[in-house]
Amino acid sequence: MARFYIISLDPAQLNDYSALSVIEAKDTKYRLEWLRRKQGLPYTEIVNWSKKVFLNPLFRKDVTYPPVFVLDIGGVGKALQDMLTAAGVSTTGIQYTGGATVTRESGNYHVSKSFIVGKFLAAWDEGRVQMPAGASFLDMFQTELKAFRGEMTSQGRAKFEAEQGEHDDLVMCVAQAVWWCEHAAPKPIGPLVFSGATKESCIVSGGATKRFTGIPSWVSPEYRRKHPHEF
Repeated sequence: MARFYIISLDPAQLNDYSALSVIEAKDTKYRLEWLRRKQGLPYTEIVNWSKKVFLNPLFRKDVTYPPVFVLDIGGVGKALQDMLTAAGVSTTGIQYTGGATVTRESGNYHVSKSFIVGKFLAAWDEGRVQMPAGASFLDMFQTELKAFRGEMTSQGRAKFEAEQGEHDDLVMCVAQAVWWCEHAAPKPIGPLVFSGATKESCIVSGGATKRFTGIPSWVSPEYRRKHPHEF
């Protein structure tokens, strides 16, 4: 069984929230071990924060591979990637696009946000995204996920973002990590179609697994009926 850790950064400008997560990947199951957001961080502090987490020796103990660091390189992200590289952190960038394929250039991926969200929600639907019971970030993540919305643009594409006044940094931070684990190789991917009526995640407590439902309001039977091939 392959086991490794993936650190994911969703960076932001000074006045917005930057989010950082750590996921333990075991084959096709992903346990969200740690999730934080910070506001008002200068870029140098984002780099120092990220590097400190990445260098945690626990992420190199009894693993198949060393940890992987991914980040959104749109906006301020590319400059931060360069700063992290200079600080000795090897990274993989993810550039969100509106295309219908996944491409890779200079070690970075170019992929549609809808593909990233689709892969994450598919894993969530199958119960493969797990969280420790009682985690401090659990309520915050659930609240943000429920405020996440999907709609169709005038060009006929699916668009995903937080509703007005809410944030999606935690969701996207986790989603891009799960996407990388699900689809690390650059190749075209077809439409993603969801099945089932709910989106559930697993909370693991001791030896038992409990389920809770966190249904984004846009994932409705009517929405899936009208747009079955847009995810």
